[in-house]
Amino acid sequence: MKKFSTVFFFHLREGLLAKATLIMSVILFLLVVGVFGVQKYFAGTEKSNKDDKDKIVLINHSKNYSVDIASLNKTIKSAKIEQSDGSKEKEFKNQVEDGSKDGLIILSEKNNVPSIQYTYKKFSNSEVLSVMNMTLQQDYLNKTAQDLKLSPESATKLLQKVEVNENVLEDPMATFGIAYFFGFLLYMFLLIYGNSIATGIVAEKSSRVMEVLLPKVSPVVTLYGRVIAVFFVACAQLVVLGLGFLFANLLGWVNSDAISFFGMKIDLEALDTTTIIAFVVYFLLGYLLYGLLYAAIGSVVSRTEELQMVLMPITILVIAAFFISINALVNPDGTFVQISSYIPFFAPLVAFSRFVSGEMNLVEISASILILIVSIMILTRVASRIYVNGVMYYSEKVKWKDVARLLKRQ
Repeated sequence: MKKFSTVFFFHLREGLLAKATLIMSVILFLLVVGVFGVQKYFAGTEKSNKDDKDKIVLINHSKNYSVDIASLNKTIKSAKIEQSDGSKEKEFKNQVEDGSKDGLIILSEKNNVPSIQYTYKKFSNSEVLSVMNMTLQQDYLNKTAQDLKLSPESATKLLQKVEVNENVLEDPMATFGIAYFFGFLLYMFLLIYGNSIATGIVAEKSSRVMEVLLPKVSPVVTLYGRVIAVFFVACAQLVVLGLGFLFANLLGWVNSDAISFFGMKIDLEALDTTTIIAFVVYFLLGYLLYGLLYAAIGSVVSRTEELQMVLMPITILVIAAFFISINALVNPDGTFVQISSYIPFFAPLVAFSRFVSGEMNLVEISASILILIVSIMILTRVASRIYVNGVMYYSEKVKWKDVARLLKRQ
């Protein structure tokens, strides 16, 4: 235990005080604060833009239908309607095209039915269309009722809509943003700190430190000492993210009702203790699984230049797990997604996404976690054997058959 603590604290101190770690901490903190600052700025800009109403011109060619402009402007909040005669229709179209006007509405009728032609450059005003449509629909209803000698009440009853009430027991969109955010976080940390483990081992191997260390300390101790130390460095970065969030919140830049991640809303009310515990468990198990893989493969490589090429299959596994987890958010009951929940290399991301989506019960979660734990135990033996043989193995070019050969070596 004393040897483990010595190795652990050495790598922990080395990782926390490394220039790259300190720079990354500053970048993460500023990035989080900056993101909320930018959101705050654009929220204020959008609010000020809402005061600038769209300028829309209305030309009425209809004989049987009229529009009360004053009533329309009181109802519509996002636009100001002005009425004009048809002699300037071409002029107004040119103004819409050059941007001085936001839209042109021409009201006409076909077979006594009102018709609206709405001309705009790029984006329409849905509020204007909705109010105009309802107003003219009511006018048409009243006119038709008079022509057929029906009372307005009778005509209204004929057009009465069927009432439909939806009762959603579980809203999947409430947790979609949370699952995506935590999944992306785990994906990035696996790639970044997995590579950090492998890079550190290659650096020590190149400097021949391993040859001095291994005769005195068990390979499993050195292996887990480094892997767990880097895990705590990763946790420190998560704390930095949290501090950035708290600082932005103190500045009043965090709007809990409008937090989003890549356009996906994060509903903080849906974030409960169970979700946080599940993330921590899958984060720890996923990190240990991939950390052991990165350490084992990194020990075989002698030069940093070759490292990324040798690690490519592991990187592909992490990327594949991330994309399957995204699919799990949309289709959590898919056959391939369900199978992936129990495949150790995919489970940390996929099972967590299915859990947050509410599609995994306690038995399935327990089975997924148990498989991960057993896989880590097996991988510990495999990785330690590759590790002890790999750090003493020097080759100009490493191939995967070399890894298999080192695994068989006693």
